[in-house]
Amino acid sequence: MTALLATGCSSGTPAPDHSSAAPPSSQAAAPPAGAAGGCHRLPAAVLPHSAGSLTQADSGAFCLHPGQRVDVFLAAPEQAAQGGRWRVISSSSPKVLAPVSNGVMSPPLGVTPGLFVGRSSGTSVLSSTYPGGNSWRVTLVVR
Repeated sequence: MTALLATGCSSGTPAPDHSSAAPPSSQAAAPPAGAAGGCHRLPAAVLPHSAGSLTQADSGAFCLHPGQRVDVFLAAPEQAAQGGRWRVISSSSPKVLAPVSNGVMSPPLGVTPGLFVGRSSGTSVLSSTYPGGNSWRVTLVVR
């Protein structure tokens, strides 16, 4: 999935692979120096101009500064029927973390994208569901 997303806008460095089966707690980087509130540094960005990228393998709380963008790419499970997708990714507090569009992104088959920008200090939960009962959610602390 990551290779498909990075093809159109490669920076010359390989994109990170968030598809490993490691437990989510081992995927989150240590909190940035001086971070309070238990949020962690975002995983490396897949797209340019982003503070970081999240996938269905990520969970927990992540830090973001106002004005920074976070990209989300939720891929359908491998055993899913063709055309299966996660529902639209929503923000619990759009005044804190608002959805944005880059105007040109066409995701690979089975991938639900979401681009969000930190608007003001606060906390917002990003969430989505997959048909059949799976759910995904992360908390973004904007400060």
